[in-house]
Amino acid sequence: MPGDQRYTPPPSVGHEIGVMFGFLGFMALCMIAYGVAWNISNKKIQKKEADRIEKLKASGLLRGEKDGVYGQPS
Repeated sequence: MPGDQRYTPPPSVGHEIGVMFGFLGFMALCMIAYGVAWNISNKKIQKKEADRIEKLKASGLLRGEKDGVYGQPS
């Protein structure tokens, strides 16, 4: 009799859902860690670039941001 049968989920559904949410959590954690590492790297690079620009200005090779080629106004 087909009317007496009820749906019974497979026994591994809870485990599969746990794995799925575990993966999503791990992925979110990796994205956050990558974002933090990216920001730290960008700050270091920006500091190096600012120091490089200051050294160029101090040596006279760089006059100003608005100057064009060979120090002539653009």
